Amino acid sequence: MLCTRPHAAPQGHAARASRKAITRRLAAVAALALGAGAVGLAQKVVSVNEFDRAMKTIGTAFDGVKQAIASTSYVEAKTPLALSRQVLASSRPFWDAQQKPDAAKMARDAVAALDALDKALSAKAVDAAAVAAALAAATRACDACHTTEREGDQQTGYRIKSASR
Repeated sequence: MLCTRPHAAPQGHAARASRKAITRRLAAVAALALGAGAVGLAQKVVSVNEFDRAMKTIGTAFDGVKQAIASTSYVEAKTPLALSRQVLASSRPFWDAQQKPDAAKMARDAVAALDALDKALSAKAVDAAAVAAALAAATRACDACHTTEREGDQQTGYRIKSASR
């Protein structure tokens, strides 16, 4: 005999995990759409305003990467990581235009660190320690440039040192 009454949505841990995964995917898609609108995928970033939008997009996306990794949702980390990498790679022409070869090199190094993180996340059997090490290396690569090329703080706002003088 066939049951014709509607069934309730699954409950419990599996349902919550599924809803969290869907929420993360939606957030990643939203971040991708915002990033694409803010700087355009593969568009060269050359103005201070474009660079500012690019850094904000990268920051938001990279926060999503860190959150996904912290919850061991490695697959979910890949979309915001791809956005971070793409937007960061498009920012190098800004440093070239500013005649800052050291900053351009730091941007290349940070892109390489993001590529290494992607490789760790893409392993057939993801090694949590390798992901943590790659995440730390990517964070250090970003911080290296922020230390030398950025001034300000969360309260006053961040600025590019050469652009604020």
